[in-house]
Amino acid sequence: MTKSEFAISQPWRTDTAGPQRWIFSHVRRNWPIVLVIVAGAAGNAMLAAAIPIFTGRAFDAVTGADPDLSKLLLPCLLLVGSQMIRSSLQLGRNFGSEVLGQRLERDSRRELYGELLGKSMGFHDMNATGEVMARATNDVRELALMMAPGLNLVIGSGIFLIMPIIVAPRYHPSLVVVPVLFAIGYMISMWFYLRSLRPVTAAVRSSFGQMNARLTEAVEGIETVKGAAQEDREIAIFEHNAARVRDAIVSQARVEARFLPLLLLAVATGLAFGQALYLYGQGTITVGTLAAYIGLISLFDFPVFTSLFAYSQVASGLSSARRILELVRAQAVVDRNEAGYAEPMHGA
Repeated sequence: MTKSEFAISQPWRTDTAGPQRWIFSHVRRNWPIVLVIVAGAAGNAMLAAAIPIFTGRAFDAVTGADPDLSKLLLPCLLLVGSQMIRSSLQLGRNFGSEVLGQRLERDSRRELYGELLGKSMGFHDMNATGEVMARATNDVRELALMMAPGLNLVIGSGIFLIMPIIVAPRYHPSLVVVPVLFAIGYMISMWFYLRSLRPVTAAVRSSFGQMNARLTEAVEGIETVKGAAQEDREIAIFEHNAARVRDAIVSQARVEARFLPLLLLAVATGLAFGQALYLYGQGTITVGTLAAYIGLISLFDFPVFTSLFAYSQVASGLSSARRILELVRAQAVVDRNEAGYAEPMHGA
């Protein structure tokens, strides 16, 4: 229980034990939207897998022992129909994630503003205005971006990751080996990637807040700065802080440049194509199966591509949540003193 000079009531209770639990306590109140997002992501992945399946059937129809172009009609109709349904699911999923992100931004800002109003003047005197405003504006905005496009793409890419594992064995049992190995390698590399990304994203948010705080103080006290002839000193301080922000962003870019799933995808695609060609040469699978399998492997492109920026956005959002919680959990200098005297005053 944090101390505050004033009590600001909120229509909900949140768990401030950690950034993940705090975000979850906000998101769970919008569980119908979460269901829409998950259902849309699952439907999108399943219907994306339908493309190589129907394409493989079309290949078999025209390359079989008895080619019949009339057999192309059904796969084509199924392909068009499935993608029309998929587009509708994608629209609902993207709309839901955007609404969820905006609600998270709104509710977290309301909670933060309420906590700031409850703090004493001593608390605000000891905290730089620019730093507080950076957390109340820029960091809160990062929470919305963490949801859309961040977590929206993370959920979708996770389901895309398992579709080749589910569908590939229906063509030949051995074709599941490459998708499984890729999925394992992807998860391990992403674990190390996120572990490396956390400190650099925190450094970006922190350096930006410090730069914003110092600049706000200089602008608000510009008369004092000019009166003391400290313009050059303040310019040098701002350039130094801006350079720290730049260096932090460059450090984050260096971590993002060492993104191993891109290499794993290239290796997996080559191995899958080689295995499929070998089975085709042995007469175990058809041309249509080969085309369908390579199409299923291409589904890995989506999780790998989106992971380049989606996980960075999620890491940045979590860093922003930690900074916001520092203000929410901060103790006020003056308490309400609820145990104090609360009776009518009487004179002598």
